[in-house]
Amino acid sequence: MKRNSIYTKVLSLISLSVAFWFVSCDKELNLQPISEISADEFYNNAEDINLAVVGIYNGMYDVLDKEWILTELRSDNTYMSPRNSETANVPFRQVDRFVLTSQNIHVEDYWRACYRVISLANNVINQIDVVEDPELAGRYEGEARFFRAHMYFNLVRLWGGVFLVDRPISGAEAKTMDRSTTEEVYDFLLEDLEFAAENLPGTADGSELGRLTRWAAKTELGKALLTRGGTENINRAVTELSDVVHNSPFAYLDDYAGVFDISNEYNSEILYAVRYQTGSVGLGAPFANYFAPMQSDDFVVRGNGDELNVPSTSLSQTYEAGDERKAASMADTWIGYNGIVNESKHIIKYNSDFATVDDAGNDWPVIRFTDAMLLLAEAINEVNGPTSEAIDLLNKVHERAGLTAYDNSEVGSYFDFKLALEKERKLEFAFENQRWFDLVRTGRAITVMNTHFATEDQYNDPDRPQFNTNPIEEYQLLLPIPQYEIDLNPAIAQNIGY
Repeated sequence: MKRNSIYTKVLSLISLSVAFWFVSCDKELNLQPISEISADEFYNNAEDINLAVVGIYNGMYDVLDKEWILTELRSDNTYMSPRNSETANVPFRQVDRFVLTSQNIHVEDYWRACYRVISLANNVINQIDVVEDPELAGRYEGEARFFRAHMYFNLVRLWGGVFLVDRPISGAEAKTMDRSTTEEVYDFLLEDLEFAAENLPGTADGSELGRLTRWAAKTELGKALLTRGGTENINRAVTELSDVVHNSPFAYLDDYAGVFDISNEYNSEILYAVRYQTGSVGLGAPFANYFAPMQSDDFVVRGNGDELNVPSTSLSQTYEAGDERKAASMADTWIGYNGIVNESKHIIKYNSDFATVDDAGNDWPVIRFTDAMLLLAEAINEVNGPTSEAIDLLNKVHERAGLTAYDNSEVGSYFDFKLALEKERKLEFAFENQRWFDLVRTGRAITVMNTHFATEDQYNDPDRPQFNTNPIEEYQLLLPIPQYEIDLNPAIAQNIGY
């Protein structure tokens, strides 16, 4: 069991935050889950604010429960198992095949979860003046603003322009809001990340283990600048990411598998992860069961798997011989009764020993040090081409996987380096909700996904033509605004094509 960390604070807050969420689950727009509760009466001092901040961390559980559906399942890394019947788990298959509508439950649930976190953050920011210590106030506000920015960064990449809410609002006010532009959303979230980078502490140890540091904020800031694009933003990204890579106390581990070892969580490579704990305490992770093969009983993880997120054939084949990341991330088979080998690809990155279904203890990494390294290499390549520093950063990650370093002749041009980096990130961050965002950022999503649909068997089965999938179009890079938002305010513009 993990001790001396944010877990103890999360456990003490669960009943409080759940009560808040139940009060608010039917509010209009769901942009203000606790804004109609008397925050003035609750947030009276620094201890109250601290509990509220921990509530924001707790809000990430609902976010991650759906995020893999709209990112990983929507990428070429995975697909919805063809062994599920045509009528089973239809909303998952709609996302996988890009035939979802504005009424898809996963689109709605993820949208709501993000805005719950934003609302929790807004309540902290709105009441931060009750904290008398300026340094402590800056830290708490920095944590709140990081999470608000993180939610908006995901929202803007998935939906484009969304509703900017920077304070607690009433249901009546929410119904009159309009979507902000993509540029306005980026301006807003970058300001939040800059504040977080300036005010969060450099370390978080002991009882604070698991809380954010300025280095996590700087990495997110660098990624957001790189994603927004433009010479000035990319140059700024180089500055922020260089600071993380060269000056932070974080470092990549020698062993890739060790990064995800449940006995070594929050190691030097983890800048921020959502923490889970097994033991039927309400903090267990469901992903091992979501991703394990169906009818695998207890041979893969405790209880049957749902097989909702299956590694693609192309991903399995992309790993080179000797790439140690594959054995730590996925398997092509599993051994069942009487030693029978079952051909069934499945994710193992989040597997561990646990006694109750949907109660694994594996943390989910959100920001890793190797992410900062490869983002820095990408930013350098965008500005100056593949310099020796950029190639060195790529090779450090590549060699850590047990592979031979790239020769300069293999990655010496801008486009060769870009493709090598794309492949490296695909394998380095497999099943960590990074792949879809990478493809969108680099402008490669349509090309890669249409190849995926044209070559993977499950989308081209003549015996199951109902699962065949057409090439995607530009408009499908964005998700539809949830229908309930449009119903509440018909003046809101739906994304084109939906």
